[in-house]
Amino acid sequence: MHLDQLPNETLLQILHSLSTIDDVLSVSLTTRRLHALLSRPAVCLFIPTIVAQINRIAFRQQRLPILFDAADRQIGPLSSAIAVVTHNASQPPHIPRPQPPYSLSLLKQLLSVGATANDWADLYPSIHWRGPDPEACASRRLLTQEERYRVRRACYKIWLYSLAFHNATFRRFTRLQPPILRSRAALLRPWPTRELGELLDMQSVFRTVLEKLICPSNGTIIRRHKDRYGEHSSPLYNLMHTPMPGGLKHWRHSCNDNIGLVDSWEGWGDDVSHYYVVEDMMKLHPGHLMQLYHFVTGKVENLHAVVEDGIMMTMPLAGHKAAIEAFVAGFGEWFDNNGETLGETIKFVVSERNGEFGELEDIVAD
Repeated sequence: MHLDQLPNETLLQILHSLSTIDDVLSVSLTTRRLHALLSRPAVCLFIPTIVAQINRIAFRQQRLPILFDAADRQIGPLSSAIAVVTHNASQPPHIPRPQPPYSLSLLKQLLSVGATANDWADLYPSIHWRGPDPEACASRRLLTQEERYRVRRACYKIWLYSLAFHNATFRRFTRLQPPILRSRAALLRPWPTRELGELLDMQSVFRTVLEKLICPSNGTIIRRHKDRYGEHSSPLYNLMHTPMPGGLKHWRHSCNDNIGLVDSWEGWGDDVSHYYVVEDMMKLHPGHLMQLYHFVTGKVENLHAVVEDGIMMTMPLAGHKAAIEAFVAGFGEWFDNNGETLGETIKFVVSERNGEFGELEDIVAD
């Protein structure tokens, strides 16, 4: 039977069962009838006038539910993503907000954060099963749909926590005050311990990306250089802060390797100072971290940060480290020497449940 000959109820079942929004849009282009029903609700062909009015209203009311059902399968859980895009300081984050009405504006915001969450799900295998251990590399595989769902859920929850508690309101000297600690714990208490473990797992992925790719230490840069070029390789001028022969511009033009590699030659300090740099950077939400990852891997050429009064500023392209430092400086003075608090809040909530935080960390590590 031709698609145009199917009843409307069957067409709705087909549309509601599609996995992605792209699938819905593609199906809407297969026939004039579907295109008219989904894309032009004011015009309804192929059906009598009175019935057309009824069906037009019915299909118009179904358009957004169809798109949101597809979005839930593509970037779900939508409830966690909606909590991220609707968060503001007017209400504590642990208090459930009423379900916002479906709209194209809301859908666009959800697709934006959902694309970032899916990027982390794509990146997760190469980071989680990473390192010189042959068993770790042998275990590397693609994630199942259920595992991708859990990765996205953890991203949304960390994103919400970061928006709520990693900001100028919560300074370094207030992080251990009982009222502040209780307000942070109130957000985590409704979440099962298993989901708290998922947050720790995603945090370990974020930390690895920061330590190895976004802001590697001096020692990491030196080890990589020796592994690639051998013990008798040329010195790392940019790392050692020594003048380069002919200046940076001449050095870049004379280098046969990728310019991004030259920029990455400047590390982020020794092991001690690098630890505090990473702790500060862990306050960034998954969207910021993915933006930095795309920058250092060359997928984007410039960084964009929202500074005071909501002004969007483009970071100067003056090397990876300089651009990232300018990006972080846009958040204000509160960001420096003020590490993330999610880990210690999870530890506090687990202790309230008479659990052992170390055991949870061991389970996540396995």
